[in-house]
Amino acid sequence: MNHIKQLFLTIYISLAITYQDHVLASIATTRDIIVPKISEWQVTVVNGLTTSEILFIHCKSKEDDLGEISLRPRDRFSWNFGENMIHSTLFWCYISKDDGHMNVKVFWDDVILFHRCGWKTCVWTAKTDGLYLWNYASGEDVLSEKWEVGW
Repeated sequence: MNHIKQLFLTIYISLAITYQDHVLASIATTRDIIVPKISEWQVTVVNGLTTSEILFIHCKSKEDDLGEISLRPRDRFSWNFGENMIHSTLFWCYISKDDGHMNVKVFWDDVILFHRCGWKTCVWTAKTDGLYLWNYASGEDVLSEKWEVGW
């Protein structure tokens, strides 16, 4: 009798595992297959100004305020985070220098951005003419936003 109970228990567990695997496999979307699931990201803002200017940055998301930061030339500020489950994570920064400023998104859910960031690290560099994003795919900085004149 114990062998029969053990056999039924084994069959039941096998069916439960098979059913669970089938359900998990069937809920995968095309996006899950095409876009790698990378949950950990890093964003870096670099003061790449050629003058000795201090770069002021204030970055935040809906949930997190990262505070006001002053970067000396060649200094950088980085933070790590996980993208939320509904792919709506958004970080933006107010960035200013002596004669210009900008409000700019530095992370949002976008496959093109993900490719440019190498699927893990977005590196933004403030230069004399604007803000550049390092494009890992092409191996170069790409101008993303020009400075607005004044404060």
